[in-house]
Amino acid sequence: MSAHPITLDDLPRDGERLDLTKVSKLNGLFLVIGGLGLVASLAYLLGFLGEQKQAEFAYSWLFAFFFFFTITCGGIFWTMLQHASNSGWSVVVRRLFENLGSNIGWMAVFVLPFVFIPSVQNALWEWIPIHHKAAEEAVKYNADHSGANWGTYEGLHHLAETDHSKHILTSKYGYLNLSFWYVRVVVYFAILGALAYFLRKWSIQQDKDGSFKHTFRSRAFCCILLFPFALAVTFSAVDWVMAMDYTWFSTMWGVYIFAGGAWGAMAVSILALTYVRSNGYLHKVTSGEHYHLMGKLLFAFTVFWAYIAFSQFFLIWYANITEETRFYILRNTGGWWYLSHVLVWLHFAVSFVLLLSAGRKKRTGVMNALCFWVLLMHVVDWYWLIIPERGPSLSEGKVLWLDGAWVGDVIALLTMGGLCGWAYLRRLSKASLYPCRDPRLLESVTATN
Repeated sequence: MSAHPITLDDLPRDGERLDLTKVSKLNGLFLVIGGLGLVASLAYLLGFLGEQKQAEFAYSWLFAFFFFFTITCGGIFWTMLQHASNSGWSVVVRRLFENLGSNIGWMAVFVLPFVFIPSVQNALWEWIPIHHKAAEEAVKYNADHSGANWGTYEGLHHLAETDHSKHILTSKYGYLNLSFWYVRVVVYFAILGALAYFLRKWSIQQDKDGSFKHTFRSRAFCCILLFPFALAVTFSAVDWVMAMDYTWFSTMWGVYIFAGGAWGAMAVSILALTYVRSNGYLHKVTSGEHYHLMGKLLFAFTVFWAYIAFSQFFLIWYANITEETRFYILRNTGGWWYLSHVLVWLHFAVSFVLLLSAGRKKRTGVMNALCFWVLLMHVVDWYWLIIPERGPSLSEGKVLWLDGAWVGDVIALLTMGGLCGWAYLRRLSKASLYPCRDPRLLESVTATN
């Protein structure tokens, strides 16, 4: 028997819209934290606290950026997946995914320091100052040799004559050059921004006119653009994270990043569902069945992430190629060894066991606790991915950990969290909390497992 013996006549014709005054305390707290954090972050990023602090905070900003960027991309993914698979059960919670994915506009703002502050670039990506040096070598050569027309590529060849480690940059120059790098930044956000904008726009338009064309158009749009979406997420992670060490590479990198982002996005959406329900919304259209279904997807991506993480480690360690294994050698050295075990036992094993029970997935309080746990583990995951590179890079290999740099990590995380949370709640109040005229609405309301 259906958990909701209900008809469309029992539902509000225009859906339910969040009254922002009901959440003003939380929204105000988000804004205060984000605003104060932004002031402190700009002091770091613009170098007011010194070059060393600026370089350290560059890693903090990248860590926080990718934590929220992957969750935002996860929101876009879940929206696209529901459309592409013509899912009926998820209609009443789809607006949570749509609004989460729309945070991509804030991500485009947060990426600006990586694009416009050269000292931030130089601290994060060692290939960029090498390219600058190669360009200077080219200019010098052209000045000394009349008629010569050297560019950065020829300058890299010249540098590699005395430092053979630079040869790898000449072989990667077709992809890893600044001009193409800037172009790709624009392309990534153009793809992700268009996906988030149009899927939310058409969904809201359907609330007004009830036309089926929006459903069919969204489905076709998502089926066509799932592949470009995957490329944008993959190569953004390659350009901004993998390229911190330009000699390292992994063919499973994009899938690893995507798996973690989808995992975190589902946890955020479950918490958002609980929060709006606690304020008196969505009680007629959602139930424990929706928590169960979302919990099953959370469980699925717990396993998927673990599978990809182990596969990447196994293939790299077994191949024993120096350029690849250094990634894991660094993260199994010193205190990072303990964090690696946190990912194995707490990120995967504990999450797996706790999410295994069907009963727990239907209990709101338990699911909330599990989702907070998931987000904590997602923070640990990104800390493990980004921060181990900071000490060796900025100290020229002398230390693994820079004392006091963790303060910047906390500031960056709170800054982006505050501003993204503030924007998310405001966006939820702009339209109905669920697609109130989607043709599959009743199927979603009455969904059972």
